[in-house]
Amino acid sequence: MKKTVRTLLLASLCLLLPATLCAQKKNTTKKAATTQTTYPQRDEAFKADYKLSAIGTFDPNNLESLQFTAMPAPDFTGHVLKLDKSRKQVKLKQLSCKQNGITDDDNWFFNNDLVRREERVELPMGQFAPRFRYRTGGYLITTYGENWGNTLKMVITDEAQQTLYAAYDFENWKFSPKTTLMGNTQSLDDFIIEGNILYIAHGTNGYSDGAGYQTGYITAFDLEKQEIVWTTQPMTCNSHFAIVDNSIICGYGFTSEPDNLFILDKYSGQRIQKIPMKKMVNEVVPKDGYLYVRTYSFDYLFKIQ
Repeated sequence: MKKTVRTLLLASLCLLLPATLCAQKKNTTKKAATTQTTYPQRDEAFKADYKLSAIGTFDPNNLESLQFTAMPAPDFTGHVLKLDKSRKQVKLKQLSCKQNGITDDDNWFFNNDLVRREERVELPMGQFAPRFRYRTGGYLITTYGENWGNTLKMVITDEAQQTLYAAYDFENWKFSPKTTLMGNTQSLDDFIIEGNILYIAHGTNGYSDGAGYQTGYITAFDLEKQEIVWTTQPMTCNSHFAIVDNSIICGYGFTSEPDNLFILDKYSGQRIQKIPMKKMVNEVVPKDGYLYVRTYSFDYLFKIQ
């Protein structure tokens, strides 16, 4: 009798297991769809004349109604495309390097008549609120978080903040797989929109070893296809950056880490040139054929060739 009952129980379990496993598989697939990263093989995704389509109106006082789309995680080991060597890249000729006052950033922008794309929003910490705004390509990008070091949600609107084009949640970018210091979170540091591509600078505000040396990136995201195009190799950018013709110019460095200015190919994400700097790069601003570079304690001027 006991064997008969046991046999019936096993038969019942066998009937139930396929349905259970099927349900688990469906849930896993659905979850993976929000985090899995797919990459194009070539840089044919770039469309210079692309314009974002509005998805609704935007009310900055009614953030609760926003529907954020989960951004797929980048490849934290870096994923660049094949480089087309026939493309001409910019070259930089250093004209000057002068020591600055460290805290006189505003004077540097004013004296050189430079436009600052980033605006910090001065609101109390501890509440979900706008933290930074970036003007780029005729759009306004606003990042949100509980403080200025934790900005993992962003929206793209018109500059008047009336039309909504996109809203993204970057929670999948918060920690690199090799993070050893859990307080060493990644944040969004700068943005440029060119055509259908959203370029995003992201990384930790701290030593690279706390993130397992997986920090300091620029990632190119296709706004039309909603997919990541490429991600630079780690420790490439922890500064504001600029795009000049086919090139991205950015800096990476930190205390006890090498300080460099990098020239990247904007289509593939590959490094083209590395220029050693005296200190960590903070600002990179092109103007009238010149490149103004602000580091921690030195100001550089380059001729763009």
